[in-house]
Amino acid sequence: MEQPHIIHLTSLDEMRENAAAWDDLWWRSETAMPTARAELIAQWIEQFRPCAEFRAIIVVREGHWIAALPLIACRIGGLMPAGALPGNAWSPCGDLLCDAAVEPESAVKLLLSAAARLPWQLLWLNDVLPETPRWQAALRLCNRLQLPASYHERYRVGRVEIGDSWVNYRKSLSKHHRQAMCRAARKLEREGNLRLEMNSRLEVAAVEPWLAEAFEIENLGWKGANGSSVLRAPGMFDFFVKQAKQLARWGQLETAALRLDNRMLAFIYGFRAKGVYFAHKISYDPRFASFSPGQLLFNYLLERLHDDEQADALDFIGPMNHCHSRWRPATYGVGRLALSPRGMIGHAAMYAYRHYRRLRRWKNPAESVNLPPADNEEIHVVPEPAGAAG
Repeated sequence: MEQPHIIHLTSLDEMRENAAAWDDLWWRSETAMPTARAELIAQWIEQFRPCAEFRAIIVVREGHWIAALPLIACRIGGLMPAGALPGNAWSPCGDLLCDAAVEPESAVKLLLSAAARLPWQLLWLNDVLPETPRWQAALRLCNRLQLPASYHERYRVGRVEIGDSWVNYRKSLSKHHRQAMCRAARKLEREGNLRLEMNSRLEVAAVEPWLAEAFEIENLGWKGANGSSVLRAPGMFDFFVKQAKQLARWGQLETAALRLDNRMLAFIYGFRAKGVYFAHKISYDPRFASFSPGQLLFNYLLERLHDDEQADALDFIGPMNHCHSRWRPATYGVGRLALSPRGMIGHAAMYAYRHYRRLRRWKNPAESVNLPPADNEEIHVVPEPAGAAG
């Protein structure tokens, strides 16, 4: 049997040339978010970090890719060079991919060994999911290999598991919330024809007009007022159009809108893959705020998903907030893993960072930074307050 070996991709051209192999690994992995596929990683880098050095480490066994880690150059604190996972608040992106049929620890160990030969002495990995087998393996290996490393949870994300009965799920919600949704629906129905619009097969040519209408709604609200809406941020509308068109070509774009007659009151720019609906960009017309159109849209969407045999979960993607909590979701942690695979400078940077984290915990005991204490033990993390910096 051929021993696993490492290959490196060093440019976006190479990434695109190998997109079929990358996406084949994505399909075999437990990662469901389609923004971790090759083309959307390349688009993200072209939009946000076009001049950054790019490296992807690939573990290959018997001709098949079994693990991959995409990285781009960044500077921590404006000074320390590091390798980071692609992704930011505008759009999720890169992730550690591991073939779900392969024991992850051996593959991740090869990735960490290869990381020691990268040009960076520090890896700064945001959007780590410590409750998944692949990242649990990475965290255990940091302990076992005695790599200077620090993990801390940044926020938690809501995820509603879709069962076989909307009626039973609805009963699990608070009586107050159920009544509020009924009142909002009745009030809007008196104003006109209220309907849920779901687009799971949106034609590529229809993507840009739909997004233009949706993001105009977003621009009417607080994001437009403070300049952080998609339409106010230079280049962001074109970025989302390009992303959404690619998702539409794959059949993974799935938008939702609440309409009163033909007027859009609220929207979700979302995508679906491997049974999970990801609610990425969400907004509503503030002129109809008293009708709770955003919450009502989620009400109708969750009802629709419960009738869909292919739907397993709805993922809110971003930090948990009070609007999400009304739907009684389970939650999972998202955090940052910083580690130094080699070098005195990297080790010194990790020493300084861990000292900073200890100071943060002393000031705020709710924070916790823990790697798993031993092999085979589960990872227990204490959530960092939502929206906390760092």
